Amino acid sequence: DVCSSDLGQASIKVLSGAASGREVPLTKVVTTIGKPGVAVAAITKRQQGFVVAHVEGANKPTLNGAPIGGEPVVLKNGDLLELAGTQMQFVQA
Repeated sequence: DVCSSDLGQASIKVLSGAASGREVPLTKVVTTIGKPGVAVAAITKRQQGFVVAHVEGANKPTLNGAPIGGEPVVLKNGDLLELAGTQMQFVQA
């Protein structure tokens, strides 16, 4: 039985683009990724896990190839996010 309040560590690993190889720890309740005015997504820490939603921009981010809208989508370890042409992976320890 896993305690729901302790989600462990999670981060976003950048797989392509200028910041390739960089890992961004998801330590805050809400972490925004992307470029303001171009494409922005928000990753929110909830009791049951992490969710991602599209915030702004004409290009919707994709999760494992499927477009994300304004409705939050639950993230699972290994999920692939793409935002404004940059590929990222959600990693949960």
